[in-house]
Amino acid sequence: TMSNYNKSSIDLFWNQLPEILPFSVDTETAVKLWGAFERAKAMHKEEIKNAFTNGYISHLGSNRILDENFYNETFGGNNEQQ
Repeated sequence: TMSNYNKSSIDLFWNQLPEILPFSVDTETAVKLWGAFERAKAMHKEEIKNAFTNGYISHLGSNRILDENFYNETFGGNNEQQ
């Protein structure tokens, strides 16, 4: 498991959701929520990559892009099971 320090804002939201919701959800709703969570994580990953790349280019004047390992090591990658 990841430490709290390495969780993304999306992970934090997802993990707090059961404590916040005052009701249980049916299977169909749970599947929809999981899909939304996965889409949000994918968007977040692209946002982090773009911010890093844009900052790197601005700071150093380089066209080097963010290595996939940065995101995976920091936030656990795409295949992490919750």
